[in-house]
Amino acid sequence: MHYAARGAEENKIVGGMYVPGHTDLGTVTLLFRQPVTALQILNSQGQWKWVRPQDGTITVNTCDALTALTGGLIKSSIHRVHVPPADQAHVDRLGVLPNNHVVLDPIQNSPLLNRLGLTQNVFTELGQHLTTEQWVKVRQTQQQRRTRDAKISEDGKYTYQPKDLEIIPGLHAKVYN
Repeated sequence: MHYAARGAEENKIVGGMYVPGHTDLGTVTLLFRQPVTALQILNSQGQWKWVRPQDGTITVNTCDALTALTGGLIKSSIHRVHVPPADQAHVDRLGVLPNNHVVLDPIQNSPLLNRLGLTQNVFTELGQHLTTEQWVKVRQTQQQRRTRDAKISEDGKYTYQPKDLEIIPGLHAKVYN
């Protein structure tokens, strides 16, 4: 995926956000460090905190499929992508998507998950094991619905309605502002 740098006027229109608060759809997202400060995470106190890029590191976001596969033991990282500072705004960013044929097999018969009462698994309940391609299509449908529900205010800024969207039966995604 290629995220092209945007100009100041376009950044102003979208309220300084590349992507509003969300969780990712896969198992984990690996963010190989680029010299751009744009990522923020939502901490347990409900505050957005910057993630400072550090040379030679990889930032790992846990994602929705991993949450589903572990019965909710591992939570998705809530994050957003903010407009970078002016001295970094010209840098494009790149992302890599997973292989479409990987089957998302839930963790089964885990003593830890059983002990914690987290044995319910949405993939198993659907009676199928989704491939990454199927999972992505379901999630993208929800994201398109979310984008369609976005409103443009009188001053030309996007506003996202925080909704609890059902991805598949029993698994919900949310937009965080």
